[in-house]
Amino acid sequence: MENGEYYVVVEANEDPNYPRLIVGYILDGKRVEIYKNQEAYIVVNMKTEKYLTCIGYEHAQYVFKECVRTLTPEGRA
Repeated sequence: MENGEYYVVVEANEDPNYPRLIVGYILDGKRVEIYKNQEAYIVVNMKTEKYLTCIGYEHAQYVFKECVRTLTPEGRA
């Protein structure tokens, strides 16, 4: 996980009906991001083009970390 970088986007005009980015990670153009909407957290894996809705932040963090691990190519691990 040392080869990529974490990022956070802070927006002043946050629409409460639209998911907002909490944290993201990018490696070689592929991203994993956690979004927060009104009731849940959403982890998006751009490598696999899939997402998972999580009720709690702890679960979202766990899924996020596992997705970040899949971004690391086998030669770099």
